[in-house]
This record gives sequence, C-alpha cells and structure tokens, in this order.
Amino acid sequence: MGVLRGLPPGGSGPDRAGDGSFPDSRGTRRMSIRLLFDPAEESAVRGEIVPLFGGEAVEAIPYPTAELPGAEAGTRVVAYLGDEALAPLVGEALGRGWRLGVLPHPRAVRARAGLGIASTMEEAVDALRGGDDEEDDLAIDVLFCNDRVVFQDVVIGHALTLAPGSTPIRTPVGRLRHFAGVVRNLTALRLQPMRLRTENENEIDTASLGIVVVEQGRSSLLARRIVDATSDNDGMLYAMVLAPRSLLQLLRFLLASAVMGRWGGTRLPPFVGLVRTSSLEVNSPRPLELAHDGVLLNAKRVELRVAPRALRLIAGHGLELEPGCPESKERFQVQALPVGEAKGALVSKPLPWLNHASTEEFKDLYSLLRENARCSPSYLTLMVLSTLLATLGLYGNSAPVIIGAMILAPLMAPIIAMAMGLVRQDLRLIGKSSGTLLTGLALALGFAMVATWFTPLGVVTDEIGSRLRPTLLDLGVAVLSGIAGAYAHAREEVARSLAGVAIAVALVPPLAVAGIGIGWADWSVFGGASLLFLTNLTGIILASGATFLWLGFAPFRRARSGLLLELVLVLAVSVPLAFSFGRMVEEHRIIRELDGWEVGSVAVRGVDVRPGDPLQIGVTLVSRSALDDADLDRVKRAIEERIGQEVELVMTVAIMR
Repeated sequence: MGVLRGLPPGGSGPDRAGDGSFPDSRGTRRMSIRLLFDPAEESAVRGEIVPLFGGEAVEAIPYPTAELPGAEAGTRVVAYLGDEALAPLVGEALGRGWRLGVLPHPRAVRARAGLGIASTMEEAVDALRGGDDEEDDLAIDVLFCNDRVVFQDVVIGHALTLAPGSTPIRTPVGRLRHFAGVVRNLTALRLQPMRLRTENENEIDTASLGIVVVEQGRSSLLARRIVDATSDNDGMLYAMVLAPRSLLQLLRFLLASAVMGRWGGTRLPPFVGLVRTSSLEVNSPRPLELAHDGVLLNAKRVELRVAPRALRLIAGHGLELEPGCPESKERFQVQALPVGEAKGALVSKPLPWLNHASTEEFKDLYSLLRENARCSPSYLTLMVLSTLLATLGLYGNSAPVIIGAMILAPLMAPIIAMAMGLVRQDLRLIGKSSGTLLTGLALALGFAMVATWFTPLGVVTDEIGSRLRPTLLDLGVAVLSGIAGAYAHAREEVARSLAGVAIAVALVPPLAVAGIGIGWADWSVFGGASLLFLTNLTGIILASGATFLWLGFAPFRRARSGLLLELVLVLAVSVPLAFSFGRMVEEHRIIRELDGWEVGSVAVRGVDVRPGDPLQIGVTLVSRSALDDADLDRVKRAIEERIGQEVELVMTVAIMR
C-alpha cells in the first residue's frame, strides 16, 4: 500500500495493537493519524510533511490509488489532496464518522476557502497536531449537489458569467478586467425555463439566466453582496436566481460590483430572487450548464441538499461559526422573478438590451396617462388659478408666490401623456393630450393678458426678466425634468416627487410672462417667454419619451419616428438657445475681467452687463478724489481695450474718504 510511518521520539516504531494506536512515553495508547495524500506528492509527503508532525504517529496512505483502511469512527484522518480527490473523501468521512483535517494542497483552491484551511503547511500541521480532544472539533454543514460534496458554490446556467469563482477579486482593476470579459459574452444570453422545488414542496415556475447556490456567504461575488456571513452553518443553502429583464439592467449590476465590490450594496439586486431552504431541486426541459466548484457539467435535473453539522473538522481550521442549532425555516424573496406571461416572453428570444415592461405595469401606466390626457374641469380650474397666481407673483417680484403657481399647474400631466403617445405611435392619445395642452395654453395666455390689462404696472421685474433670455441651461433643466416626470409616472413609489418636478421645470410662469407681453403689446417679452416655454415643452417630451423607451414601455422600432421628430424640434429650438448661451458666457467673462480691476487710482466695482449694440455695461467707480470728464473717458477707453469691443458705459462714481 506504500505505507509510510512517522516515528515518535525515542521509539523504533509504533507498537501496533491492531486498532491504529501506539504507546506514548508513559505507556498511554494514542490513536495514530491517517494521512491520505496525493500520490504525485509522495516525495514531499515523506521528506517534508510527515516530519512536521513530530511525536505523532502518522500512517501515510496514497489516495485514491490505495484501498481505504477500515478505520473506526473518531479516527483522525488528515488529507493532503486537491479539490477533485478531496470531495469524495469528505463524503467518506461523513459516512464513517472520521475526524477530518485538511492540509493546504496547491490544487485545493475551493476547499481552502470553504473549509478554512491554513495558508501555510507549518500553520496547518501545527493546528492539527495533538488534536485528541474531540470536544474541540468543529461540526460544519456540508452542501451536496447530486450527492457530491460542494466546497464553495454551484452555478447553474449562465450565472457563471457573474464570477462565482474560487477567490474574490479584491482590486478594482481586477474587477474591471473581469467585467470587460463578461461584457464580451452578453449578446447571446437568454433566460431558460426552470422549475424550483424546495424541501417543503414549495414550487417556483420561472425563467432564469442562472442560479448561484452557496452554503456560506463568502463563497461567491454575488453571495458576498447578499448573504450575511452570520448565516454560515445554519443548515440552509442559499439559491440566488438571476432573472434580468434586459442586458442594460445586468450591466448596471455588474459594473457596480466590478467598481465597488461589496460596497456595491448588500441589498438584493432588483432582478435577483433569493431562496433559503435545506434542499432544492432544479428542473429544466433543456440541458443545464452546471459549474460544480468550477468543474463544468451538464444536467436536466439538479438536486441540492445540506447535511447540517455533519462533518467533524479537527480543531484548528480557520472557520468562525455561530453557536446554536440549525434553523429550518424556509425564506423566499422571489418578487423579481418572471412568471406566467412574462416568463414566456423572456424565454422566447435572447435577452433584450432594453427592459420590456410587464403587461400589468403597462396597463396601469396607460390607464393613468389616458386620464391625465383628459381635459377635465379640475384641469381647467387649476390652469386658471395657477396662471393668475403666477401673474401676480411676477408683478410682485415674489418667488414664493411663483413657486406656489408651479405646484398648482397641471400642465405636466398632458405633456407626459403626449410623450407616451409619440413613442407608442398612439394617435388617439396624441390627439387627446394635444387638445388638452392647447386648451391649457389658451387659458394661460388669455387670463395673463386680461390680468395685465387690469394691472396698472408696466415694469419688467427681475422675475419677469429672468424668463426672457432662455439658454441651453434651461434646455438641460427641461430634459432632466422630463426624465424625472416620466419615471415618477412609471413608478408609483416615487409619484410624490411630481411636485418637485413641476417646480424644477416651471411651465406656467413663462406662459404668464408671454401673456403679459401680449397685454403690453411688447413682442420682445412675448418672444423671449415663448421661446422658454417651447424649450421646456420640447425638452420634456423628448426626455420623457426616451425614458419610457428605456423603461420598456415601447419597442424601439415603434418609438423611433416619434423620438426623431422630437429630436428635430429640440435641435431647432437649440439654435437660438445656443446664441443666447454664448452671449451669457461672454457677459460672465466681461464681469470676471472687470470686477475688482483698477484703472490707475480708480477701482471698478459692481459690474452689470446688458445686451445691446453697442454693449451696455453698468459699473461703479470707486475713487479717493472727484473724477472729471477726462478721467471718465480714460476709464471707458481702458475698459474697451480690456474687453476688446466698443461699449456704452453707465457709470456711478463713489468717493472713498
């Protein structure tokens, strides 16, 4: 059998009594250690490992080439084997009741993590020597897959793309490299029908990209995000069922895990279901790809079970186990998994880039938007009240009053409905929402104009003036508000944020300013405010439509023409906005150039730039002595030279004493 014996100090060899024991220096009989080793490592075992046991009697046996000894329960068996040979030995140890110790073999990568094996041979042997006290042994759970021991994880299906692998990728660079490798294989992914049955006969008929099964939270990249480490040795397995609705949803999760690792969050990802049970059966009509501790297999049926606290590990393994009895309560978090009609749609074709909303989600949202598109009495009432309130706030230069008008304004609802109509090419919804929107516009312009006729004020206040020169920044606000508005309509849990969206985009105040411009017959006021309203309108519709497309409420081929039309309108509106933005940038440059600048003994303060031809600049000149016309002309020439253009200077002189 190729037996090697380690000799105790001062002895010529163990005095065998037929039970595997030997006498120590005091005549007490102690059980010898059975060392089962990889035959390819025999020279290292004989020359390096056995001597490390010192006074222990070691019976070294090549495994699996030699027949296992008929050792009784409680025998100390130490293994120096790779993962492949160690797995059946663990099953043998369970059946015979052996006390098992494991040494760090180069190919025991999975077992090292799962069993807490010391990193160096000296540490491992030192921890296992003299382990006669059985009370110190660790009783650990063992996970089986199709009756074969699992050290770390079982990966069913394409979940193997999520790096369940042996050791955690600890560096951000390593995680990003792995992420890049995963992305290359995404386009061929599709969900596979699977039926899951638990110990308590609970069944889940769903579709999944794959399932990651672990017994310990530290066993995989995905498990480290979801399964708490305190769940180790609780007699239960954890099956994480991955069912993304789109490739982009999967990519978001992968990127978060790649960049942040565990710090990507410990909550269950939105497309992952979690099943906690003591045994699980997975069936599929199609062959399943199976990675059993990294070894690729195929099966149509996978049976997983946990043997609670079945393996006796000799004290010294680096496992921290929670005390107490194994729990038996099953737990399910499977709301994210597709069932019924949603399941059938996902298994019929490869995973789409964009998520498709479920029938229930689409039905609820469409019902809401059809109601929003209706020109109801409450809509008309709120339009009149919000317009009058905004008009008074603009005349009174009161921001709080204008904000109140923004909150009251109901214009966001038909605009969002129109966006959905465009991406779905629903002419009925487009017509209904357009009619409601135009009615609201007419009311706003009309009531603001009439209020202007009855108001004996004709001054452009700061609140009115701020809505006469829209720029690309206003288009950015409209786009972000459109995204937020569409998302808030699609997600009931964030609907309370609609008031904030209304404040951000401010649809009614520019309409009120346009009505004021009509009442004054000032077409520059009307034109500037109308451009701001068109900016908000086109930006919201384009962004809302794109958001509905992103959320899966419309297929791209149908949404394409509507989004293209909106994009053309936004680009057309962007031309004057770009010129206005350029002027704003130039004005800010002039202010930075002049504010605080000194011309001789004269300091320039309080710079204000107004558009015109030539450009009009208001400044305050601070001097310690009076300034005459020559001094003022000198300051004007210096300013023109500094900014490189002719200006009309409006100067206020301040004398400092």
